[in-house]
Amino acid sequence: MSNHDSYEKGEKGSFVSVLVNGALFIFKIFAGVAGHSNAMVADALDTFGDVMTSGGMIVGFKIAKKPADEEHPYGHGKAESIIAKLLAIFLIALGVKVAYNSVHAMLFIKTYVPGRIALVAAVVSIAVKFGLFRYMNLLGKKISSTSMVVYSWNIATDVFSSLVALIGIAGARLGYTLLDPIAGLILSVFVIRTGAVAFHRAYDELMDAAPSKAVIGGIRAIAMKNRDVKAIKDVKVRKMGLDLMIDMTIDVDKDMTVDKGHHVTDVVRKDILKKVQNAKDVFIHVEPFKK
Repeated sequence: MSNHDSYEKGEKGSFVSVLVNGALFIFKIFAGVAGHSNAMVADALDTFGDVMTSGGMIVGFKIAKKPADEEHPYGHGKAESIIAKLLAIFLIALGVKVAYNSVHAMLFIKTYVPGRIALVAAVVSIAVKFGLFRYMNLLGKKISSTSMVVYSWNIATDVFSSLVALIGIAGARLGYTLLDPIAGLILSVFVIRTGAVAFHRAYDELMDAAPSKAVIGGIRAIAMKNRDVKAIKDVKVRKMGLDLMIDMTIDVDKDMTVDKGHHVTDVVRKDILKKVQNAKDVFIHVEPFKK
């Protein structure tokens, strides 16, 4: 699958998420307001955050898939990470707002017995969110999208969030009315934590943090399979959206001709591009091997 196709799939997956979460948000906010449930309103706001996140990812994918130009010789791949960082900040702010509303309700005893519709909305949310999590997580891993994988785990926490909302609403309906805003406060913690994790990962990508040791090890292993490569001094990898940009230094026989050295680097480069998922380009520096 080409990286352009990956961006296209990412856009389509994000669009599906916008539609599903949009419909779910409308239903949940109605159920929360009509059912007088702080927990369901908090859960609905969390889902609204998902709508905004999915919309942001669509924008990020559209920008990231643009080809390189004179002003952006390495392409526009980091747009995905920038969008992910902005959305993380939005999620944290949303979580703080939900926490404030819940604490305010508890302090001023503005609690009500939630209606049955709020209970139904919580059950529906659990089922829908679990299905959406599976879809987005598998797609994110397939196209190696950090923002989509992070987002899928946000959806996974939404499943637990809706479960907390369900417990709070059910408890309030049994007479423990404070359980509803307490559930809302707990949900806010999950929203803030998800935003913080997403912010950290997006920050790492923008700062060109190294990928996992498995990725680095795989690149080294591919290069060392070439008999003319005597040693590997250095491997650096940075993520540009869905693309991996690789810089490495290899040692070859000190008596090797320049022409032969170029041939070796060309073979190694093609092997890495073929075998490393999402590798877009490989820059190889050659040095003489010293025992």
